[in-house]
Amino acid sequence: MNFYFSCFYKVSVFFFLAFLFYPTTTVFSQTIVLEGEKEVSSLGSSLSYFTDSENKGYSIEDINNVSFDKNWTKNPSEHLNLGYLSVPVWLKVTFSNKSQIDDWQFILDMPFTDSIDFYQKNNEGLIKHTQTGWIFPYHSRGEIKNNGFAFPLDISPNEEVICYLRIRSNYPVLLPIYILTKEQTHQDSKDSHIGYGIYFGILLIMMLYNLVIFLIIRDINYLYYVLTIIFTFLTFAGVSGYLFKYIYPDFAEANVYLIRAAMIGTVITTAIFTIQFLELKKYSIWLFRYFLFIIVLAVLAFIINYTGWTGTVNAITKLQAFSLLATGIYCWYKENKFARFFVLAWASYLIGGLMITLRNSGTLPINFWTNHGAEIGSALEVALISIALADRYRTIRKEKDIATKKALNIEKESKEQLEVKVKERTQKLNESNEELAQINEELSITIETVEKQKSEIQLKGTAITNSLNYAKRIQEAVLPSQNEICEYFDDCFTLYLPKDVVSGDFYFFLKQRNYTFLAVADCTGHGVPGSLMAMIGTNLLRESIVEKQITLPSEILINLHQEIVVTLKQKETGSKDGMDISLCVIDKTNNKITFSGAKNALISIKNGEITEYKASRFSIGGSLKTEGISFEDTLLEIDNQTSYYMYSDGYQDQFGGENNKKFMRKNLKNLLQTIHQLPFEEQKDILENTLTKWREAAQAPQIDDILVMGFKI
Repeated sequence: MNFYFSCFYKVSVFFFLAFLFYPTTTVFSQTIVLEGEKEVSSLGSSLSYFTDSENKGYSIEDINNVSFDKNWTKNPSEHLNLGYLSVPVWLKVTFSNKSQIDDWQFILDMPFTDSIDFYQKNNEGLIKHTQTGWIFPYHSRGEIKNNGFAFPLDISPNEEVICYLRIRSNYPVLLPIYILTKEQTHQDSKDSHIGYGIYFGILLIMMLYNLVIFLIIRDINYLYYVLTIIFTFLTFAGVSGYLFKYIYPDFAEANVYLIRAAMIGTVITTAIFTIQFLELKKYSIWLFRYFLFIIVLAVLAFIINYTGWTGTVNAITKLQAFSLLATGIYCWYKENKFARFFVLAWASYLIGGLMITLRNSGTLPINFWTNHGAEIGSALEVALISIALADRYRTIRKEKDIATKKALNIEKESKEQLEVKVKERTQKLNESNEELAQINEELSITIETVEKQKSEIQLKGTAITNSLNYAKRIQEAVLPSQNEICEYFDDCFTLYLPKDVVSGDFYFFLKQRNYTFLAVADCTGHGVPGSLMAMIGTNLLRESIVEKQITLPSEILINLHQEIVVTLKQKETGSKDGMDISLCVIDKTNNKITFSGAKNALISIKNGEITEYKASRFSIGGSLKTEGISFEDTLLEIDNQTSYYMYSDGYQDQFGGENNKKFMRKNLKNLLQTIHQLPFEEQKDILENTLTKWREAAQAPQIDDILVMGFKI
């Protein structure tokens, strides 16, 4: 790592000494003498300038007045560099033509000067005015159109003229001024085109090269880098004036917008590339977040730039350049293998940019290095980053090859070990096979025995199934007919779902004299024991109503309880079998319903409002005593707009849903409340479908008999 830092240091020193000792020339005469075809490469020391610091708006007549001569300041350097100024600057220079050439050109080689007024005063006192600049259409630059500004000197042999320039710019006031013949101007323009052609050619070649590499290996780093080259290309093509000259010569205002947009694009793409290339999430989460902030800041800077704060884009661009170098150095310090060429690349770019910055501030002179340091630095940066990408790919490929080789070695060792183990296990298997052969003989005998037992079990199972199906037909015959129930009520449904073939839940319907008896009961247990209990309950209910002619539901339940205790001999056996039941006695003559329940309630719903009629806390049967047990009657007015519901606990206790929990009584009541105004047959379908989906969500089996009855009188 010390070796790479040493290289970085030497490169920095080289660039500094190169621009520091680049040769320059100085002209000391106040009047520029044009001789032969000799060009005047710099007018700096022959210029006089005046800064309109109070912005009084002097006219050419004011400037040309003899009384104004005291305001002029002689420029002491080769080039006039006043740095950043926001006020007009006037220049004055005198030419004397001692040659036979009359096509001399006054060249201002600084393309991004906003506004230039060129005045030429001849021997007769006439003043010729030309206006052009960065903010004027390209055709305003006259006959010779290069990236700078060329003004033809209307000066004949042996004639002397005075030239004035009024300059105003939001950019640094850098005034490299030359005097060339027309032919020399064309040649100088060609040389500039060749230089920029080489520079842009380097960018295009690197862009195409990296794009092809991306299409081949599909490494996203190459695509991000291609985008940075594109925006770099657009930035320098705009700054150098080539976009203005060839793309939008009639739209000077596009200069500022497109260049700043390209600069912001460069900031954003270099930030994304740095995050990806240096793997900032891995090496520093704070730097990763910092560059995300830079991206947001760049967009805001672009917006702010067009709302009055004109320096934001330049500021964020400078901040980004230093941030990239600092990030590269940090990742290099953290032993990021890909950071070394990254650091060298951005160091080259920063040195070139630093030259321009120091030139703009007036610290450094205007020469080839300070004029084109950014282009040279960016070309080096593009090349070095391409090398960095190649080095990254080579490093990753090398590590992958090492890992592959290591994996192959491990695989080889594992294969050898596996072969040894296979031999050992083969030997053991041979021994085991002998044992298995003996076991197989024993199993054959066992299988024959099992087959005989299986046949016997199947015969018994068939007999049991037939018995259960017969019991089911008996139970269904004992249960009331659905047609009979639905003829009595305006609308009704019965959802009856036994857990097994026969059910411990049952419903009861009987018309006796002026009364109709309707009950829903849930007996202890399910299957065969539950169905026997249901048969007993059905017979005892019928006996209480028909033979004993009891009409009050509470008395019927008391009698039912006493008969269950006696019938099942619960005092002697200690049996706790019984049932929960809800019982309604309907008297249509007097428009009344009398309800009583043993743990099972009755609910009524009208216009979405639900009412629950509580049942007694006692069950029917299951108690060794009959004293102290009581049931209460509840009297209801019959309302043909009201829906009534009775149900066992099977529906609400069913497990299911995403969390495999009980459906719960509250949810059942809410469901009934939602659907109570629908036709009762449709209500039954909804209840059944809801239960099916609830079970299927948890793949849960039915755990109990289910019975829900709804009716409207």
